[in-house]
Amino acid sequence: MASDETKPRGEIDLLRFVQNGLDGAGAEWSRSGRLIAAYLRDNWEQLPYQTGASIAAAVGLSEMTVIRFIRQLGFANLKEFKAALRPPTDSDAEEMGNIRRRLKLDPLNQRTLEKSLGRELEAVAAAYRLTTLPRWGDCVEAILKARQVSVLGFQASRGLAIDFSSRLQYVRPGVRYVQDNAGILTEVFDMAHESHCLVLVDTHAYARKAVLLAQRAREMAMPLIFVTDSFTNRAYDFTEMVLQGETYVETFWDSPASLAIILNLLIDSVANRLGGEVSKRTEQLHEMGHYFAEFDHRTSRLARSQGEPDAAG
Repeated sequence: MASDETKPRGEIDLLRFVQNGLDGAGAEWSRSGRLIAAYLRDNWEQLPYQTGASIAAAVGLSEMTVIRFIRQLGFANLKEFKAALRPPTDSDAEEMGNIRRRLKLDPLNQRTLEKSLGRELEAVAAAYRLTTLPRWGDCVEAILKARQVSVLGFQASRGLAIDFSSRLQYVRPGVRYVQDNAGILTEVFDMAHESHCLVLVDTHAYARKAVLLAQRAREMAMPLIFVTDSFTNRAYDFTEMVLQGETYVETFWDSPASLAIILNLLIDSVANRLGGEVSKRTEQLHEMGHYFAEFDHRTSRLARSQGEPDAAG
């Protein structure tokens, strides 16, 4: 248990304490403790409204286990822990209201859509905050170091994975979306002993094949980045490189917007690290697209910026 001298004080100090523990400082934390810590970290904005029972249900543990971990952090109970969290500022709330007013939502469904919009905006902000965490750097580094990057998505997440792999190909070579034509993921496992990174996109409830793939990747010590939602923390059973987005926005289907943003920001971070190499590769691929007449250059941003005539290139 943390002493009064080492006990975290204030929201920033508390978040840093939890993250440092997940990064290795909390070596004495049990697997259950690490699951709880990961949930606290990834649901930081919602913690003031959570109870021990709701946290326990989310991570699949008992409420007493959650309370024991809170005490291990140095707090007498969950109430004392939540007292260290700073609520949103009035200016933030006012800005949220301004955004809603500017959009002029349909009055017939205004109350429902405003609530969904609020959740969506919070999810976007949370996705951007992921870029400040140490594990974000770990994910970017894994993509940069690997000679080959395999991307795979299941069921409704397949489209997100295909989009990510297609656009990452413009940033660096050696990227492919795994088609799994043989049905046994040979494209992935043939790379097991190579310089290889696997990016898996899936949401709760996970596809059975996604779970089996993640288990085998862990057994083979294959670097795995798992992009998923926050309905469960099971992804941490397979890898520490987990990026979770908030998808529950009270619409008919959960919103994939935060996951798309996370994947886009990953590409942006990789591109920024590669610097000038990206421009050269993009230019080469643009020329290949021109050769295969893949694009309508009359409507491309590049053509407009260069003032090219309104004719197919």
